[in-house]
Amino acid sequence: MIKGKDGSKIPRVVIERLPRYYRYFDWLDNQMEKLSSKRLGELMGASASQIRLDLSYFGDFGQQGYGYNIKKLKQDLTNILRINTQTNIIIIGVGNVGRALTRYRAFSRAGFNLNALFDNDPSIIGKKINSIKVRDVKDLKNYVENNDTSIAIIAVPKEAANEVSGILLKSGIKGILNFAPIDLNLPKNIPVENIHIIDKILALSFMIKKQ
Repeated sequence: MIKGKDGSKIPRVVIERLPRYYRYFDWLDNQMEKLSSKRLGELMGASASQIRLDLSYFGDFGQQGYGYNIKKLKQDLTNILRINTQTNIIIIGVGNVGRALTRYRAFSRAGFNLNALFDNDPSIIGKKINSIKVRDVKDLKNYVENNDTSIAIIAVPKEAANEVSGILLKSGIKGILNFAPIDLNLPKNIPVENIHIIDKILALSFMIKKQ
């Protein structure tokens, strides 16, 4: 359970909205000095009360009659999200999704170091993809245990996803970003973010057809 500044439990949905707040303040930085919660809500498509409540879990940022100091709140969110802290990540599965992620420049801009790739294909093990070495997945547990690795990205077929996540769990990984089209069988205390692309497309298709 993650607690806020006042000791209360922070809802998961609030944590998931934090990066979006950061994106808006990063965008607005150098454009204006201050911004009201009402105006921010209009930009984000959210209510001013929701924004004030969300941010209140992390401290007192706004001033009544003044609003939010954009530069200061951006810095505060940078610290809260630990964007200035270097975090090491790895990718398991170097298929189309895994290879695409090795080219994702936003990782480094947000303070994430992609240090290693893992796969079970002998034809690519030992080679480098975008300057990152592909290692044998058999070495995954040893690598995580002996390197400062916080986050693992799983981009393997669904048949292998739970086996890989089990290895990561035993290795002491702190968090997992899961691209495999299956929900992982892991304890609730392990933070997992699922990116099920087909689910999103199906939902979008449903909404289009219902309009």
